Amino acid sequence: MVEMLLERYPHASVASLDLVQRHFPDKLAAGPTAARKWSFHSVDLTSLDSLSAALRQVGATTVFHTASPWTGSGPEVCEKVNVQGTQTVVDACVQEGVNKLVFTSSAGTVYDGNDLKNVDERMPFPDVPIDAYNVTKAKAESIVLAANGKGGLLTVAIRPAGIFGPGDRQAIPGMMDVLKSGKTKFQVGTNENLFDWTYVDNVVHAHLVAAERLALTVPVSVLAERLLPVELTIPRRQLPTSVFRPESLLAAEKELDPSFVNDTKGDEPLIAARNRYDPYFPDGLEERLGLTTTPGGTGELAIAGQAFFVTNGEPVPFWDFPRALWATYNGHVAPYVVPLPAAVGLAIAGIAETVMGWLGKTPNMTRGKIVYSTVDRYYNIEKARRILGYEPIVGVEEGIKRAVARRILIHERAPSQWYKANEPTMQPKTAAA
Repeated sequence: MVEMLLERYPHASVASLDLVQRHFPDKLAAGPTAARKWSFHSVDLTSLDSLSAALRQVGATTVFHTASPWTGSGPEVCEKVNVQGTQTVVDACVQEGVNKLVFTSSAGTVYDGNDLKNVDERMPFPDVPIDAYNVTKAKAESIVLAANGKGGLLTVAIRPAGIFGPGDRQAIPGMMDVLKSGKTKFQVGTNENLFDWTYVDNVVHAHLVAAERLALTVPVSVLAERLLPVELTIPRRQLPTSVFRPESLLAAEKELDPSFVNDTKGDEPLIAARNRYDPYFPDGLEERLGLTTTPGGTGELAIAGQAFFVTNGEPVPFWDFPRALWATYNGHVAPYVVPLPAAVGLAIAGIAETVMGWLGKTPNMTRGKIVYSTVDRYYNIEKARRILGYEPIVGVEEGIKRAVARRILIHERAPSQWYKANEPTMQPKTAAA
């Protein structure tokens, strides 16, 4: 986020707050462009005095609240950071007159261990959450959205799913550990379940779009036209019609009918059919989307005070992702696949958890990971595309290449290895660490 902020807003002052400075050497602040400004401030997220002083010192007008414990952290840590810390952020923003607060929530806030198939923002938080991390993330989101309008503060929540990319010390290291341990031939489940991944640049892009547009409303007409699918990884094909032939068929058509004139203007967007099964069916629209009415009677949709699912918009079968990762890393393709039924995987994981628990350790294979890899988890991002104005900028395939093979460092503008360069330190992060 710091790198992208510096790139998009080279004349703005950017400050990052944390307990200790983990990233960005001093040269980032100077950089090749003298106008770039970046500073680091050591701050306790749960201390209102500490946080308020830092916001006051830097003159913050927009705050991105991305701090969170690792997935799998214990209830006490999750409660302190996600709930107490978020309330402190809100209080500090109101106290210091911050204009905008963009909160990094999680798509996991609506996850209860069962399939999530193309769900949208109408999905409520579960009565029985899957773990402490997701239940406290849901509490934090509620705190942020309830603060919208308080003291002039505008708030919004971004719900990414399956974040990966340079800097990832959870998903990618865990999958690379499977490769290095020679277990790529094993697959839990049928691999028919679709899973949403979100490249880190897309997550940051959504945050920046939200900050830019937070004070805006959009007309209800944004719901009228049909959206074309995301096509960053797999381009959309224009199918043959009575007036159009693709290049591969055009010569044959001309031979049959020399007078044929190819229409190459492309498909016209279709009007979206709104019906009772549509996420934005007009009944109850006001309550679901914060619909307001202007003095002229035109319906407007507010961006502030809302949550938005954000993904790559390209769900893939779960095991296809690590296989693409392994192939990109060193060309590895498993010679064959041994599919294990989910029930068998759960039994093995249960035994491993029991044995390792006696030793005071956590196994690589847990029941939570088995469930995670065998259920459908993909989300409808139509609300973010239509109302927030978000579109993914990096496809899944390109994201895998960048995450494993290379990374462009904005302040150096030169290719450098990322995962491979950091491989000695890339052990999968655990809650205990």
